[in-house]
Amino acid sequence: MPGLVLKSRAKVNLGLWVGRRRADGFHDIITIIAPVELADVIGISRTQTGIEVTCDSPAVPSGRGNLAHQAAAAFMQAAQVNAGCRIRIAKRIPVGGGLGGGSSNAATVLAGLNRLFDTPLSPRRLRHIGASLGSDVPAFLMNGPCIARGRGEKLRRIRLPHLDLLLCFPGYPISTAWAYTELDRLRADGQGLTRPTISPKILRAGLRRNEPDTVAAQLSNSFEPAVFRRHPALGRAKELLLRQGALAASLSGSGSTVYGLVGTKGWKDPMAALARSGFHCVKTSTI
Repeated sequence: MPGLVLKSRAKVNLGLWVGRRRADGFHDIITIIAPVELADVIGISRTQTGIEVTCDSPAVPSGRGNLAHQAAAAFMQAAQVNAGCRIRIAKRIPVGGGLGGGSSNAATVLAGLNRLFDTPLSPRRLRHIGASLGSDVPAFLMNGPCIARGRGEKLRRIRLPHLDLLLCFPGYPISTAWAYTELDRLRADGQGLTRPTISPKILRAGLRRNEPDTVAAQLSNSFEPAVFRRHPALGRAKELLLRQGALAASLSGSGSTVYGLVGTKGWKDPMAALARSGFHCVKTSTI
């Protein structure tokens, strides 16, 4: 088979509940993960030996420091492939923006190599490998929206209506490790642990009935108090999206991207105002 050119899609978290830190160091979560049209482009080709990974973004490491390289190495070992591969990443997803770019790249490489080497591994085996690379990776192997539980490895496909989104990236990343540590610190200082409210059924009903309060409750993100406290501009971006008529707005993952559900009646595009505040905005939609 000749080389492959694949889209490596971004995602948004439609709501994210984070529980307390577990004994194994992870946190239980509940989140709806929705892939979107925004995507990196990955080229994969076979070579005789070795793994080569390059990226056109200086913010992304090449070689073994790249999660795509780790995914390729894990695949070769699991599939017992006696060959190599060359991977080229054209980066379009903002790095460190809570849109899952690195995890998506890893999942795309796993799926692509499985095609390139005549499908030696089952989808379940690919997801198992993905979970060893990162909590978000298996979700990108589901090929559609899903609800994730546990540390992110318990997945179930769900139905969602088409959603138009405005993604607002402030130009800087937020460390996921920092966000979890800060969330734990705030809770230790007395901020209560919220109850999980995320339900695909309730979210679909709220979207169908155009009920802002219902949708906003479903899109609640446990990281927002910690992240907005350190980065108040992100909170202001959310407020601006809502003032301009977005049905709802939220932080994706642990940030730094803030998104709004747009295209509804009365919506006024705030891209110019957000750009003046240093935000890079991208219009996209769920798939």
